[in-house]
Amino acid sequence: MAGNVQFKVEKNRVLVPVGQACRFGCKYCYTRKGEVGPSKVDAEEILRQFEEFMRTHAFETIQFGYDGDPFDRPERGAMMLQRLARLRKNISFSTKALLDNALLNVLVDIHDGMLQDGNTLVAFISLSCWDSARLVEPHTPTAQERVANIENLKRRNIPTYIALRPILPGIRDREYEQLAQAGIDAGCGGFVLGPLYADEGGQFVRFIPTEILTQTPHRQVIVPWSAHAPTWRRYEDEARLHRIASMIERKGGKVFLSSVDAIEFAHEKRKVDDRGRIKMPALTCASPETPFKA
Repeated sequence: MAGNVQFKVEKNRVLVPVGQACRFGCKYCYTRKGEVGPSKVDAEEILRQFEEFMRTHAFETIQFGYDGDPFDRPERGAMMLQRLARLRKNISFSTKALLDNALLNVLVDIHDGMLQDGNTLVAFISLSCWDSARLVEPHTPTAQERVANIENLKRRNIPTYIALRPILPGIRDREYEQLAQAGIDAGCGGFVLGPLYADEGGQFVRFIPTEILTQTPHRQVIVPWSAHAPTWRRYEDEARLHRIASMIERKGGKVFLSSVDAIEFAHEKRKVDDRGRIKMPALTCASPETPFKA
């Protein structure tokens, strides 16, 4: 199936879709209606169209998986990431999935190959809340399991950040304090904060009490990072965002308001690291996981 795959250069990066709907079903997820891309596209077709796009467009960074979780189906995600790594760009991925030993070792191989080419692989672990995750993200690994992902990636020297987005109206600040402390203790490189989006029918925000949602500052925007350019309502309480950012910084964490800034920071930091780093051996995960076959 070819599908309506579109690409766009924005902030010197291009978003590349997974091409299959994510099964995690997070209540705030904006990918469920297909407005940011088709829900089922052959992986080879995505890669073919992207390589064709690259011939006529200049950019530095690939962000993989905006339309779903690349490791919800790990075999597909690993294959696509391996192919993308050959294109000699900085690459990031964002995931809520558990990363088992075999998949972690695949990521190490990708990371080390990219490092030899002068490029950087960056991992974003998605966490939007702490105790409320079992209600808001009922089909995902627990917040604690995702923190174990951070520990395992950091032990393998892969730059890892927390995608703390969307910041959800109605979630108490203490949850974000718990999340921030757990991430810092796990060694994450920083936190990317971001808004909540809703389509015209409010599909992505129906779980939020109306009285809370109506009090949250919002505005209609054309989503700048999407090649499909949907017009959505953007919910963002800037005072609360700055309060959460200040809390993270007081704890010793670093805050970014764009994933692009975090990737650029990781890449520049990597440039001054020891380029003679010995390849890390395969390590045991912080918690037992189902084996993955690459």
